[in-house]
Amino acid sequence: MWAYLLRRLGYTLLTLWGLTLITFVLTRVVPGDPARIAAGPQARQEQVEQVRRMYGLDKPLWVQYGIYMANLLRGDFGKSLWSKRPVIDDLKAYFLPTMELGLTAGLMFFCLGVPLGILSAVYRNSPLDHLSRLFALAGVSLPVFIFGLVLQLVFYKILGWFPAGGRIDPFIPPPRHLTGFYLLDSLITGNWRALVSSLHHIFLPAVTLAYGSLAVVSRMTRASLLEVLGQDYIRTARAKGLAERVVLLKHALRNAMVPILTITGLQIGSLLGGVLLVEIIFSWPGLGTYAYTAVTVLDVNAIMAITLVTGILYTGVNLLVDLLYTVVDPRIRYR
Repeated sequence: MWAYLLRRLGYTLLTLWGLTLITFVLTRVVPGDPARIAAGPQARQEQVEQVRRMYGLDKPLWVQYGIYMANLLRGDFGKSLWSKRPVIDDLKAYFLPTMELGLTAGLMFFCLGVPLGILSAVYRNSPLDHLSRLFALAGVSLPVFIFGLVLQLVFYKILGWFPAGGRIDPFIPPPRHLTGFYLLDSLITGNWRALVSSLHHIFLPAVTLAYGSLAVVSRMTRASLLEVLGQDYIRTARAKGLAERVVLLKHALRNAMVPILTITGLQIGSLLGGVLLVEIIFSWPGLGTYAYTAVTVLDVNAIMAITLVTGILYTGVNLLVDLLYTVVDPRIRYR
């Protein structure tokens, strides 16, 4: 187990190194001059050259990459060309809102998708199953930005039930900072006004982000569970007189969990891509909004940092899913 874990960590580090190399080259070959952008459109050429020297953009590409990697190993992501602050400070400010939105969406699609798939498998070919399949087809087919705009139109413009964007009502002070998650901090400190406002603001973006993944997880749960329910040991368990609830939850669902965990890990990775559009649509002050600004102004250090953080999250989730296989199925052993 430990040998497997060390091997996977080695592969992960190699993957992240390749990610930094590819992203570094791409940010340097795309059209645009980061020094000109950092200096401002009205800057003279001498000022642009001064900025270029200050950020080391006048050095050969391989020297720039060596300096970047040396700084990165010390935890220094460089300075943002846009905000003029250390990138690590920007990441601290924007990362936690994205994590709160992503975790909320993840809980939504897993806690709703798995039960929906179970019901669809138990009541196969029933009206409930047909509705579930139609719901999943719409979730897979509908682009996230279209779905988000439709939700805004219906629930903000027409019904007025939810706000169009933001993280909390501007007239309500944020809760006292403990974890950086408004929902959790409001709950811990008993700030019910902030809790209600935070729930009100996060609902639409979380639903938008979770819907596509919910549909995929529910369909995978249904397919995996139907395959297991047709096995001989399930018929044997029923023949022994076990209650259907015990057969379904203890014998069938646990053996169907491996593909469900796999697709869940992949969907969590897809959330990292969808969060960019969702945060822009709903004016959510997170990493997606920061990434959009960084790409727009060609903030190379910020782009590098965002790509690396996203890669760490994605590979970390996949490693965690692999380790969970041994929990749901003790027959799986890693060597």
